[in-house]
Amino acid sequence: MLKKGFTVMLAACLLTTGYSPAYSNDATGKGEGNKSMAEGEKDWQLVWEDNFEGSELDQSKWSFDTGNGFVQPDGNYVPGWGNEELQYYSEDNVIIEDGKLVLTGKNEAASDEHGTYNYTSGKVHTQGKFSQKYGKFEAKIKLPGGQGYWPAFWMMPEEDKYGGWAASGEIDIMEAAGAHLDKVGGAIHYGGQWPNNTYTAKDYHFAQGSDITDYNIYSVEWEPGEIRWYVNGELYQTLNNWSSVNGDNATKYSYPAPFDQEFYLILNLAIGGWYGGNPDGSTEFPGKMEIDYVKVYELDEEQYRKPVEPVFEKEELPEGSKDPMDGNYIYDPGFENGFAEIKDGTETFSEDEWNFVHLNQFGGNGNASVEGGFAKIDISQAGSQPHSIQLIQQVPAGVGRTYKISFDAKAASNRNMNLKVSGGEERGWSLYSPNYEVGLTPDLKSYEYTYQMQAESDAKARLEFNMGLNNSSVWIGNVKVEEVDATDPYNEDAAKPPLRNGNHIYNGTFDQGRMDRMTYWDFILNGANAQANVPEDTRILTVELKDNGAPDSVKLIQKGISIKSNNEYSLTFDAHAGEEREIRVAIVSKDGSENYSGWETISLSTTGESKSKTFTFQPGTVDDPEAQLIFLLGGDPGSITLDNVSMFGKKLIADNLSYEEIFPLKNGRFNYRLEDWNSHVQGIYDGPSDADFDSLDGKAVATIRNVGWNPWDVIFMQEGLQLKGGYTYLVSFEASSSLGRDMEVVLEDSSYQRTLSEVISLTSETTTHTFEVTVDEDKQLGLKYLLGNIAGQDISGEEHQVFLDNVRVEVSGEREKLFPLKNGELASSLENWNLHVQGEFEGTSKAKVKAKGQHATVSVEDLGANPWDIIFFQENLELSGGKTYELEVETRSNHPRNIEVVVDNGDPSFHRFFEEKVKIGPKPQNYYFEWEQPDDAQVGVKFLLGKMDGVSKKKHHIDFREVKLEAKGARAFLAQLEGTDQ
Repeated sequence: MLKKGFTVMLAACLLTTGYSPAYSNDATGKGEGNKSMAEGEKDWQLVWEDNFEGSELDQSKWSFDTGNGFVQPDGNYVPGWGNEELQYYSEDNVIIEDGKLVLTGKNEAASDEHGTYNYTSGKVHTQGKFSQKYGKFEAKIKLPGGQGYWPAFWMMPEEDKYGGWAASGEIDIMEAAGAHLDKVGGAIHYGGQWPNNTYTAKDYHFAQGSDITDYNIYSVEWEPGEIRWYVNGELYQTLNNWSSVNGDNATKYSYPAPFDQEFYLILNLAIGGWYGGNPDGSTEFPGKMEIDYVKVYELDEEQYRKPVEPVFEKEELPEGSKDPMDGNYIYDPGFENGFAEIKDGTETFSEDEWNFVHLNQFGGNGNASVEGGFAKIDISQAGSQPHSIQLIQQVPAGVGRTYKISFDAKAASNRNMNLKVSGGEERGWSLYSPNYEVGLTPDLKSYEYTYQMQAESDAKARLEFNMGLNNSSVWIGNVKVEEVDATDPYNEDAAKPPLRNGNHIYNGTFDQGRMDRMTYWDFILNGANAQANVPEDTRILTVELKDNGAPDSVKLIQKGISIKSNNEYSLTFDAHAGEEREIRVAIVSKDGSENYSGWETISLSTTGESKSKTFTFQPGTVDDPEAQLIFLLGGDPGSITLDNVSMFGKKLIADNLSYEEIFPLKNGRFNYRLEDWNSHVQGIYDGPSDADFDSLDGKAVATIRNVGWNPWDVIFMQEGLQLKGGYTYLVSFEASSSLGRDMEVVLEDSSYQRTLSEVISLTSETTTHTFEVTVDEDKQLGLKYLLGNIAGQDISGEEHQVFLDNVRVEVSGEREKLFPLKNGELASSLENWNLHVQGEFEGTSKAKVKAKGQHATVSVEDLGANPWDIIFFQENLELSGGKTYELEVETRSNHPRNIEVVVDNGDPSFHRFFEEKVKIGPKPQNYYFEWEQPDDAQVGVKFLLGKMDGVSKKKHHIDFREVKLEAKGARAFLAQLEGTDQ
């Protein structure tokens, strides 16, 4: 079954247990409390049970789930429990009868604020009332037969300690498809948060003469590092290989995560959904799931097995595996033989060469061709899933073997592509490699990824390039899959680039890597008697010092830390001690010869609670990819705890960004209609949402006839925005709606990790909305306007239009540096302009200025003694170093004269970045100047109009008709980007 409460984006095909080859079963014993058949006799002690005596459900043990879905913590509603289930769960469908818990599925209508449903059923769980880590979990159950029934006995984590579903795990003790009476399945779900999760599963096949409609005992025995599945005491599956990952971490959580925390119990009878399909005319209602008892056992602590880290010995490749050609398992790398096209699933799939898959089932449509030795994938319909558009070739994958995948690729515009190696349908679509999110750009780039096969060997593994959800064309070539020597999965002493969230410290939470949870840390003793360990229950580093020693007699070190000049760093950690004491901390060079931070002395308290400690430092002009973080922990005997070590950097001076980096979003004014924008309407594939998109009068217009069930059921978006780490971005747009409603605006990556998430209210009045977001590291994100059903509003049946215009995603403050001058048109206004007349303080100079028509006129009565005695100027203009600036002015004087044009940084140094004298006369002329700005600076643009060579007449007039100051090429870039003159 699917976890309650995971975060989704776009309806997902969340496949559950795959049907595996038959497993023989000659006995269907009924024994209660059966002993483990995997490890011999174990003394399981009963700790919790419900025999369903009495007339009502014991609500001190169980709670009801009701409805057809759930509301996530962010307020979004997920229908069908995330599985496209059809039933409405009702308390009325849960009864106690004849000493049995009975969950009844009925063909009857029910309604709530989210919709109307044709079926009702029952579901109960123990969350918040009973949960347990490790033990034997058992129930005696009789299941209904019939197409569309999906009964299950399963477990979910009491807390999501490792992240949303399925990073924190799921244990399916038993689930069945009612149309298949002869088997049940058992599974675990794990890996990353959806959609980067995976699972392992197997089916139990009943012997002839028995099936799911009999009372059977379903159980798991769950010990540290191993889970065993039984039916009627017969062992049919043992698993001891799983993982949990978080994209913000350096590596996986330490084994046996995620199955090392408390889980609670669930019993339910679903109707419809992914597992067995929907009911049909053959389905008999009502259907009953009858539970005789549920029992939970535990062992004395010393009886539980000790977890053992999985080791994957290299095996021979299975029969039927392809042989490599010059070391490459990819056949036809130049696509000379074209593609087997798979559209409705009935076509012949090529087992050796390329397949272009764009199934109707997922709404994908496109064309594959060959261009210069590359596969060119043109996409007319992006579909509802990443796998809506696929380029696939089968390759062998042998357990314990390491493979390197390399290829060249580009796209018509910035976009993401998903790459993975997985099993086919007969393997339940199991994931063999991580999900790699490949950020494609219009520039051809080379990509390389390495993974170790840790599942059962597969002669027909699938190398998948998944290109759905985006209409931008993709080119792929030079694809190789090569077996390579295994490498250290951690490479602990190597240079470590900052993590995805910008943290420079790996495993600062002491819960990752090897089972000792100290991966990436070195604990070094210099004549001291001390021990360091990370207890399983606390996940906090604990250091015990047994005798006196110097501070450097006990060191905790992390190597390979990236330090860059032009950055300020903040190091933070939690710590406390058994007795009051001091420790010392520093960031030093690889050989220890340079200290970038200085030794910081940290006082530790004895409150029993860790206190957060922070200090900042600037390493100066050094760039060091292999610095060291050193804690000096030596001193008096006692204990020290350390946790949550992190280090983040902040740029002090911005880089010289390119225009593409400053302005990643294209066509934000919609002068190119909807070019570079995409849309998604979930109702095309599933659900009631209905909308279309167009441009009108330079605005994007979404005509929405039905908002559907979820915010993401209607989306207007631009993906593939390349954002630079260390910068703050401005996100702004104008929006209105013909109907008062809410809209959610998000910036998120391809794994739906959000950098921005805001719900705004729209009315018929156009309003401007502006947000600022800081990006810790380089990211490729999508700007998405979620126009579906936002929680708390009821507009599902009301047609309306939403208008968007002037959309910007840009580095905050950079536009002002590219176009720093204000009111350069001088249109009947002197705003932002000033006139300095030295004679108002000392000397004889005299002048005044006024705005008239489309120009400003400076009337000079006395020139004074110096050029700067009269200045027409604008100041406090921010310029970016490394860019060429253009200054252009249209001016005239009724009396021919010289003027001096100056760009300087003002008081006190008056350093001139540019200066030039020009002669002007009665006829208006344009004067053009340019210079290379060496550094970021705040400057003034000044026209010096006082006494200088070439000026004799005291009384005259000077007109300024238009002044432009801008970075060279910026106007042309934005004009092309937005289809308008800036």
